[in-house]
Amino acid sequence: MHTYLLEQREQDVPESNDWLGARERDHVRTLNFLKRRADWRLGRWAAKCAIASLQNIPLHADLLATIQICPAASGQPEVFLHGSLADVTISISHRSGLAICALAANPVRLGCDLEIVEPHSAGFVADYFTSEEQELIERAATTDRWRLVAMLWSAKESALKALHEGLRRDTRSVVVKPATLSCGEAWSSIEVHSIEGECFHGWWRETGERVQTVVADASFSPPIQLQAPSSADQESAIDAA
Repeated sequence: MHTYLLEQREQDVPESNDWLGARERDHVRTLNFLKRRADWRLGRWAAKCAIASLQNIPLHADLLATIQICPAASGQPEVFLHGSLADVTISISHRSGLAICALAANPVRLGCDLEIVEPHSAGFVADYFTSEEQELIERAATTDRWRLVAMLWSAKESALKALHEGLRRDTRSVVVKPATLSCGEAWSSIEVHSIEGECFHGWWRETGERVQTVVADASFSPPIQLQAPSSADQESAIDAA
């Protein structure tokens, strides 16, 4: 199985909503808070760019509008092409003006997450991490501690997305087992085990002060990086539509 990953930034997103489908335009009108609306549009843009890149669809507004990302009853995003459910699985994450979309071209339980490396309180660690994970954090060097916390938290979020439950579920019901505690920009393997005995395989990496994780319920090689057109090409394509 192959998985793919694409990144987009807030400044990459077109100002107009012409690239959104009808259901998506209806939804975005319900988002009254500017930040929530900007985050939602950024995530949808990243997802559409990923799908378009994988399927060689030009970034024209009318073509992108035929790709719709709609939530299932569980909240998991589903991809519709020309109104029909597509045989592709995606997961979206966004934080501080950056979004990632993980994609697999076959049915699989998939989750991705993006986190910033930042300090947290002792109470946060005690409340949301298992005793096994807390021991890892306590043993980590001071310089690595918050990066490790970000990775563990990100992997939990990815697994909870793959389980189609998100943060409705207790984060201590999944345990993250990293192969390494530091990896730089190269992908390093992780496993996430649920209390029910399920195992999710995945990868994590550091990108500056951010951590990215991708997990699935099947083994896969490190995510293949997809590239979207440059900002100038995007603007030209949208304007030409």
